[in-house]
Amino acid sequence: MQQLTKITAMVLFIALTAPLALADNNILPYWQTQAQHIEKGLNEVQERYQQGDAKGALTLSKNIHFEYYRNSDLESSIRTNVSMASAEALNQDFFELSKLIASEGNHAEKILDMAKQLNLDIQKTLPDLPLTPRLQRKQASELAKKEAQRIENKNYGDDIGALNNALTQVVDVYKAGQKAQALKLIQESFYQYWQRSDLAVSLAPDYKQTIEGMFDRLYKNIQQNKSSADIQHDVQQLQQRLKETQKHKITSQSNKTNSGVWITLFLAGLIVIGFVARLKTKK
Repeated sequence: MQQLTKITAMVLFIALTAPLALADNNILPYWQTQAQHIEKGLNEVQERYQQGDAKGALTLSKNIHFEYYRNSDLESSIRTNVSMASAEALNQDFFELSKLIASEGNHAEKILDMAKQLNLDIQKTLPDLPLTPRLQRKQASELAKKEAQRIENKNYGDDIGALNNALTQVVDVYKAGQKAQALKLIQESFYQYWQRSDLAVSLAPDYKQTIEGMFDRLYKNIQQNKSSADIQHDVQQLQQRLKETQKHKITSQSNKTNSGVWITLFLAGLIVIGFVARLKTKK
């Protein structure tokens, strides 16, 4: 599955660098979540302080500052995309809040005002704020793992069955003298049940290339008006090889193979597209 993860991560990283789906007010869900954590945390800081637990309030204030503002990359993105001054001002506000909590006397009202203003100042920076490159890579990796797991666990029995049925139809329509229809059936079935279903990307590169080579040969032989017996033979061979798909699936146990395999798999998508393009231009 690691190989599938690497392929998908590359694709998803490109996708994540494009405009992302935004929450309300043009704020990315990730930043919305960090802001919610900060707001909830600052509310708890006030509650602890009012209950006489200044030490607990101080610890929580520092944790919120570092976990949800600095370590979440919120500070970094504000520094890069809003201004260094804004990022430093928010840092200073957090420091001042902690300093006030630690000082002698009762500052509950002042702490309440500072926490409200801090939340407002953070919210002002969030609209249209992009993810940092590190977060983009992290999210791409997480999505890739889920997608790779889906591809690995999917049952492709229906797709293989549909592909076999379509190949049988290819023979029938070719015998009936409908060459164009036979070529069209190959194109459509290859795209629908081999490529679009993710069946192709779930398989080991050598086996995948063998199957695609057999499709290519079948297509060329029909173009060259080979005999019905030859076409039927090609189809039967292809159908026989398709029975072996299960044992050629890439799984989590396949990650001991050569480290260059994932590069081949990444290129596989381009190969599939190129193959379909070739089929269409050969008409």
